Amino acid sequence: MPSTLPVGPVLRPNEEQLQEFLTRAVSQVVVREELERCLRTGERQLRVKQGFDPTTKNLHIGHAVGLRKLKKLAQWGHEIVLIVGDWTTQIGDPTDRDITRPTKSRDEVMENARTYLDQFHLIVPREGTRTVLQDEWFGTFGLRDVIDLTARFTVQQMLAREEFRKRQAAGTPIPIKDLLYPLLQAYDSVAIEADVELGGTDQLFNILAGRELQEMLGQRPQWVFIVELLEGLDGEKMSKSKPATGVWIADPPNEMFGKTMSIADALMPHWFEWGTEMPMAEVRATLDALGRKEVHPREAKERLARRIVTEFHSAAAAEDAARAFARQFRERQAPDEIPIKAVSRDGENSIPIVDLLVRAELQPSRGAAKRLVEQRGVRVDEVPADLTTTVPTTGEPVVRYGPRSFARIRWT
Repeated sequence: MPSTLPVGPVLRPNEEQLQEFLTRAVSQVVVREELERCLRTGERQLRVKQGFDPTTKNLHIGHAVGLRKLKKLAQWGHEIVLIVGDWTTQIGDPTDRDITRPTKSRDEVMENARTYLDQFHLIVPREGTRTVLQDEWFGTFGLRDVIDLTARFTVQQMLAREEFRKRQAAGTPIPIKDLLYPLLQAYDSVAIEADVELGGTDQLFNILAGRELQEMLGQRPQWVFIVELLEGLDGEKMSKSKPATGVWIADPPNEMFGKTMSIADALMPHWFEWGTEMPMAEVRATLDALGRKEVHPREAKERLARRIVTEFHSAAAAEDAARAFARQFRERQAPDEIPIKAVSRDGENSIPIVDLLVRAELQPSRGAAKRLVEQRGVRVDEVPADLTTTVPTTGEPVVRYGPRSFARIRWT
């Protein structure tokens, strides 16, 4: 039996709190009627699980959608178990991928995991929460255990997943390890005897597999709580694999504010409702006023940016960030302090803008740099750049890459 936290008083939410919990930013609940009854009556303490794969060092505010649900359950007296996927990360989650995901070394995974722990608890209280590594059970897993686990599912079940169907259609290889991923995540639920598992819509298959495996092994099948996926700056789901399009929990206030101000107007309803803890009455009033054009989109977006910075930092930080944004963008001024990037001339009189972005480490690759330039996202001394732009290797030009990022080039 897994260890458990001391059982404290389980609080019963009022009906308004319960309905908002079950509907705000929620895609589906399996089985809703059962979970709703349990929460309404407070009949027992629930063990609620969510897992995270530390593929990078930071969490983004899309993760906060689920973490806020865990916070609420913790406040109601339920036990929260945060699982750091130190084993599944080394396999690589195939979810929503049409190619296999690169594996991570154990050392890299553990280094990333250390940063996760502090970020978890910026939202989820430490009291009533356990954070565990999968190594607690997979560290002693043997070949017989793996064979027994795989015997409970079929290849057809795994290949029914959309990402695997895409690979089959494209003739892309499907490593056996990718088929193992959902089985290992499912076993997490067995190992801790979860009552509820929470995850995003992209994790529905894995979480349902956990429910099915629990029932096979004689446990009460977990309830499945699926939250919506917040969109990133590119309009697609916010993702650890696309760092340039995410708003990160560890972002400083000015960066968090500026990124929020850059989202498309059409994303504001989701960002207000899913991305903040703003009272729903205020959310609806703001969106209604926006729809009636009583509030300008920029004003609504600034309200959103202030709220997000306040929740992750403070009201004072939000005010400072708003002033900095106004100075930088409304008054067309660069920040007071611009990071300096040293770039070698290599005997050249000028450097193509795409090469400069990569050599200055402002973009991770030529492909990413080219896309940013094509999207009109680069300026040199406030002059828009295109793919034909070259930058003379004299002076100290200021490069703006993206809506909020600046670098001063110092030639060496």
